[in-house]
Amino acid sequence: MYPEVRRLLPDLEDDILESYEEHHVADVLCAELAAMDADDEHFNAKTTVLIENVLHHVEEEEQEWFPKVRDALGRKELQEIGERMIALRRDAPRSPSDPKAIKKAMDAVTA
Repeated sequence: MYPEVRRLLPDLEDDILESYEEHHVADVLCAELAAMDADDEHFNAKTTVLIENVLHHVEEEEQEWFPKVRDALGRKELQEIGERMIALRRDAPRSPSDPKAIKKAMDAVTA
């Protein structure tokens, strides 16, 4: 959704860039957790940080970002974006070790 909203609503550029960074942090934490043993001394702390970051991100989207997008775009346009997102879901990574997820994380790190 971010690339489409970024294209349609350039005034939300800062919000979208922040959201990309929040997703990046979650991706990195997921990849690190997937590579760790649950008995690693950092596992619980890392999991807590991931949960806190995701909850913050969701709250920010629901309370601030989504209302701005809803106000700026019409119902038809939002439905079209939603349909495209549903179609893309089947190709989305399912785990941090999925090659698409690894590529996304690497692209974010090297960007």
